[in-house]
Amino acid sequence: MEDSFSVKVKIETATKAVKKPVQRRTALCGLILSSGIDPEDPEGEIKIPERLSDLILQLFELENIKCGYSKGRLRLLDFKSSGLRNYYQELLSAVTERKLTNEDARRLLRGAFWSAGYCSDPVKNYRIEFLVPDSNVAEMISSALNALSINHITRERKDSHAVYFKNGDDVSDFLGYIGSPSAMMEFENVRAGKDINSKVIRAVNCDKGNTKRLAEAAAARNELITKVMESGLAGKLSPELREAAKAHMENPGASLAELGKMMDPPIGKSGMRHRLDKIAEFANNLQ
Repeated sequence: MEDSFSVKVKIETATKAVKKPVQRRTALCGLILSSGIDPEDPEGEIKIPERLSDLILQLFELENIKCGYSKGRLRLLDFKSSGLRNYYQELLSAVTERKLTNEDARRLLRGAFWSAGYCSDPVKNYRIEFLVPDSNVAEMISSALNALSINHITRERKDSHAVYFKNGDDVSDFLGYIGSPSAMMEFENVRAGKDINSKVIRAVNCDKGNTKRLAEAAAARNELITKVMESGLAGKLSPELREAAKAHMENPGASLAELGKMMDPPIGKSGMRHRLDKIAEFANNLQ
């Protein structure tokens, strides 16, 4: 039976994205934190998908932590005496105090996704979800997502808490953040196919009015950006906005996603749209 899209993401992130010790340690801490257990309690159990069990056990073995695994449940047998304990406490403090770095947030979410995460098949819909046991764990996941500027929703359910997001750009960015480039590429391919199908449907339905409005909006934005760059006041823009304006003028036919990839560092489609909107706002204030 072929693995689901979600399982593919978990396997890729557990094999390709944990080559360095710091990546392994932070991901394992994320795995423990997402479970909501006390890692020093030998009776505490962590849910681990069967397809991931060997990979995860090998990672714990590299940290010299003995584990017991049976029927999808993992127990840490000697965490108290392990070298990971102090690192775990420091990371927990960083999460609690909202001082988590971007890199640590990516690694922590990678491990949390192994046990508590789910990614829907993009052919059906776009959704990343973490299903965790209590509000404290949900807040930790939320804190890590905030560190990466990923918009999300937290909802209380009957016996658990869900942290999820459905925006396509956020889902794509998240897959890249946690170290799953293959899944991100597959996701983008599916999304591109959907976009093309949507455009065909709109064309068949003679949605010329909407297309015209989009074209007019793009033309107006181009005019405003050109106005700013030729006004002699471009120096008042931030470096990020000047970079966006320059890329837009030099690549008039490029999409927002393509322009975003030209930024240093690259940004998503929504981020690029935000920059261009800010430039347009600046231009309007010149009038």
